[in-house]
Amino acid sequence: MNEEVIYPKYRWFVLFVLIVVTAVGCMTMIAPAPLVAEISKSVGVSLGETTALTMMSVMLATFFSAVLSGFLIDKIGFTRNWIIGLSIQIIVPILMYFYTYTANEVLLMRILQGIGMGPINTVIATVCAQWFKYEERTYVAAVQGFSVWLGISLGLIYTPTMFEATGSWHTALAFSGLPAFIALIFVLIVHYGPKPPAKPDSIGVKTTETGNFKLVLLSPAIFMAFLLLFLDQFYMQAFNDMAPGFYAADQPVGLGLGPMGAGSRLMWAGYASMIGGLVCPIVVEKIFKGKPRVPLFIVCTLSAVLVYVLRFLTPDSGSLLITLPAAALFCSAFVNPTVFGFIAKHYPENVVGRLGGFATSMGALGSMAGLAAGSTALHITGFYDTSMTILATVVFLGGLTVRFLKPPKTLQ
Repeated sequence: MNEEVIYPKYRWFVLFVLIVVTAVGCMTMIAPAPLVAEISKSVGVSLGETTALTMMSVMLATFFSAVLSGFLIDKIGFTRNWIIGLSIQIIVPILMYFYTYTANEVLLMRILQGIGMGPINTVIATVCAQWFKYEERTYVAAVQGFSVWLGISLGLIYTPTMFEATGSWHTALAFSGLPAFIALIFVLIVHYGPKPPAKPDSIGVKTTETGNFKLVLLSPAIFMAFLLLFLDQFYMQAFNDMAPGFYAADQPVGLGLGPMGAGSRLMWAGYASMIGGLVCPIVVEKIFKGKPRVPLFIVCTLSAVLVYVLRFLTPDSGSLLITLPAAALFCSAFVNPTVFGFIAKHYPENVVGRLGGFATSMGALGSMAGLAAGSTALHITGFYDTSMTILATVVFLGGLTVRFLKPPKTLQ
C-alpha cells in the first residue's frame, strides 16, 4: 500500500505512552493475584472463591466494557478513552482501602476495575491506524503484546512489595492506583499535544462511518479474526491456569515439583512469550511479506503439538521442563499482534475502534471459557491429561481458522 502521508516522529512518543498505559492496566488487573491467600483469610472465603472474586470478575467486566469502549473510541477518540479508564484505575484502588472488608465489597471493586480495563485495552487498532505507517502497524501491535506481559510481571512484584512495606493488603491494593496516576500524566500530554496526521482514506472507501461498518460486517475475515482471538486467549488463559498446577501438584496428578519448582521453570515461558510477540512482526512482515495465514498456521500447529507433549513429561525430564512450555508460548505469542495488525491495516480508520473493542471482548470471553474448561476438566477427571488435550485441540483449531483470514475485497 502506498501512503503519501507524512508520519511525524512524535508517533514514537505515542508508542511509549501506549506501552506505559498497557503495562499499568495489566498491573492493576493482576494486582490481587499474589495476595489471594491474604484476601481469602481476611474475607473468610476459600482460595478458589477468592480467585473467582478477584480475577474472573475482572474478565467478565472487561468483556462488556470493551464492546462499549470500542464504540466510544470511534466517537470521542482513544485518548479520552484512556483518560476514562485510567481515572477509574486511580479512584477504585483508593476505594479499595475502605471497601474490601467483605467478599461482596471485593467483588464490586474488581468489577469496577474491569470496567476501567475496557477503555485501556481496546485502543490498539485505532492507535495503529491513526499514528503509524501501514507496514509499522503489526510491529506496534506486537509491542503492545509485550507490554501486557511486562505489566503482569511488574504487577506480580509491585503489590507484594507494597504489602511487605505496609503489612496491609488493603493498603497494598490502594497503592496500585499510583502507576495509573503517572500514566494519566503521559496520556494528558498526548491528548493536548500534536494530532494524528491527516490522511486520505487509505482503504479507498468513500462512504460514511455507518456505511463502512456495514461493509465490514459483510467481510467474513473480521469474524475469523474475532474467532481466532477467542481461541488464542482460551488457550493462553487455560495454559496459565493449568501449567503451574500440573508442575506443582503431587504425583500422580502432577509432577510433584512444588510451587517454587513450578515457578522457577515456568517463568521462562513468560519470557518466551514476550520475545515471541516481538519476533512475530519480523517474521510476518519481512519473511512472509505481511501475509499472516501461513506463519499463523505453522505456529498454531507447533504450539498444539508442544502443549500436547507436556502430558508425557516426568520430574526427570530435565531441560524439557523449561523448553517445552517456553516454545509453546513463544509460538502462540504470534497470534494476538498479527490479528490486531491485520485489523489496523485492512479496515477503515473510522470503525477500527469498535472492531478493536469487539476483538478485545472476544479475547476476554475466550479467557473466561479457557479458565472454566480447564478447571472443569480437572475437577471431573482429577488429572491434567484432558485439559492438555483440550488446549492442543483449541490452538490447532486456531491454526485452521487462519485459512479464512484474507484481506477483505469489499474494502479494497
